[in-house]
Amino acid sequence: MTKHRPILLLALTLLALAAPGAQAQAVGGAEQAHPVTGDPGISSMTVMEMPEYRVLRDYAEPGATRRMHNHAIPWHVFILVTGRLVLTVEGESPVEVTQGQVISLKGGVNHTFKNTGTVTATIVEVFGKAKP
Repeated sequence: MTKHRPILLLALTLLALAAPGAQAQAVGGAEQAHPVTGDPGISSMTVMEMPEYRVLRDYAEPGATRRMHNHAIPWHVFILVTGRLVLTVEGESPVEVTQGQVISLKGGVNHTFKNTGTVTATIVEVFGKAKP
């Protein structure tokens, strides 16, 4: 797991340039998100779906845990917008993630997180897609 803010900004800029006119706004908060099956207190909503990438906004209520899972994708950027989490990537020690942190995960890596704070955590995830 690495923290690459400049790479993230470059990637998001390139994605924006690659998809001119692509815009999205997920209106509403956690009440508009759909519960994640098997993970009480975790909900998610799609913000943007493009051929090259997908953007989600996720919510984790205080104490909620997202079970160990992975995404069959080439890359994954995890951005904690609000709150505090402990993120565990398989084979690595758990790390505390605080508001504003941007983390780049390898595609396909197993990971889990738990909201260790007292407020609902808001997470933005950007998933790269395999080229057709």
